[in-house]
Amino acid sequence: MTDILNETKRCPICGGNNQCCNSKDAASGCWCSEEVFPKEIFELVPVDLFKKACICKNCLSAFDR
Repeated sequence: MTDILNETKRCPICGGNNQCCNSKDAASGCWCSEEVFPKEIFELVPVDLFKKACICKNCLSAFDR
């Protein structure tokens, strides 16, 4: 169970902490729910991690540049 929880806290692109609040408490919401993620960014996510963890704000910002 701990491995799964740790996996949801890691960005699937860079492996850093994604600061996702949804993995902790879905009722509190998360920064990512207010963001727009271009569909192309999901091509950077390994298939085995797709839809299992949030992309971090740093990767989203870097992709937008």
